[in-house]
Amino acid sequence: MKPVSRGFQTPPEVTRYFSDKGRQPAFSWLDVWGQEHAYAFTVAKAVDTELLRLFKESIQKAIESGQGFETWRQGLLPELQKLGWLGPRKVDDPSGKWDSKLVDFSRPRRLETIFWSNVRTARAAGQWERIQRTKKGLPFLLYVRTTSAEPRIQHLAWAGVILPVDHAFWSTHFPPNGWHCKCAVRQITRYEYEQLKGKEGYSLDPPTIETKPFLNRRTGEIVHVPVGIDPGWGTNPGLSRAKTLVENVAKQLEVAGETAARARINDILSSPSTEVLLGLEERFSIPVAISGRSSETLGARSPIIWASNDVIRLKTGKDKVPITFEDFKRLQEFIDDAEMIDEGQAGKRSFFIENAARLLKIVVQMSERKIMRIASIHIFSRAKLEKVRARSAAGRTSNTP
Repeated sequence: MKPVSRGFQTPPEVTRYFSDKGRQPAFSWLDVWGQEHAYAFTVAKAVDTELLRLFKESIQKAIESGQGFETWRQGLLPELQKLGWLGPRKVDDPSGKWDSKLVDFSRPRRLETIFWSNVRTARAAGQWERIQRTKKGLPFLLYVRTTSAEPRIQHLAWAGVILPVDHAFWSTHFPPNGWHCKCAVRQITRYEYEQLKGKEGYSLDPPTIETKPFLNRRTGEIVHVPVGIDPGWGTNPGLSRAKTLVENVAKQLEVAGETAARARINDILSSPSTEVLLGLEERFSIPVAISGRSSETLGARSPIIWASNDVIRLKTGKDKVPITFEDFKRLQEFIDDAEMIDEGQAGKRSFFIENAARLLKIVVQMSERKIMRIASIHIFSRAKLEKVRARSAAGRTSNTP
């Protein structure tokens, strides 16, 4: 019996990155910038919603089935013709700021740019997720020379650089690093790292990153981009996806409700990139739970509870205190089942929950902006809990008319 051939299967991390994007019409590539591409699919001059839908759905199908450029293009051209976009056509700037442009979406070079920019960034995002899952055994990344026939000089200078997976260099220089960039990274073991150390053509030191100002003509904003990286490409697609997942939770709650927001929070906490975000020097908060009962009693403007990276590092970084990031991942479960007690401290509520022979105390505090945050999570004694209950009951009795 012949074995059943399943063919090529695109890793789910790749398809998920692309499918999660919303469609955002744009007259110029400058309208959607950098990290925005992690959640917004756009094609310059594709201001027609049906045209943009066609591009996204066809590229989604190509990514899922592993189609190459020519196969995708041949399937797309008849669809462009049906929509009236085969050949040159005038496109107006919706903002009215720029003159109309004559655009031909069927030109091979334009289509090649559209296809490969989206496919390569989706693959990069998927690769980043896999790198995060396997970094214990493969803790280093090696920047691999581009396969381009006309390589950029600066990109060649990065070839051979070996740095830890979570080094800050990869937050800006994880390829692709520009239009039509074919650079790559390879994940390696500590053993291979030791073998390559000191060999010609390899460097264990992070390159000096110089930046240059770039004027976004559409917005008037001046941004500083790393030298050698095309403007708008100085991001890590996988890391950007993790950030945008975080930033879109509030929108998800407003648009789709609590169930969808809980699912989104679970995605964030399950993403291997989240732990990288928590290690960033900049202060960064992630949503960890939703609690309507605490937002009602505290008067918070949203039921979302956030935890900052510095608080998580503080609480999980003590050897003698058995609190781990896994506990933060389970905060929704804990808070749903916990006993909530008002200890008489303004803007705070305490939650007590039994877990794995431990009694946990979780303190939720409302900020001046009326946002709920985790102030503390630690082991608590049952004797102290009885005293807390007694004080709380006494306080309620004294306040009863």
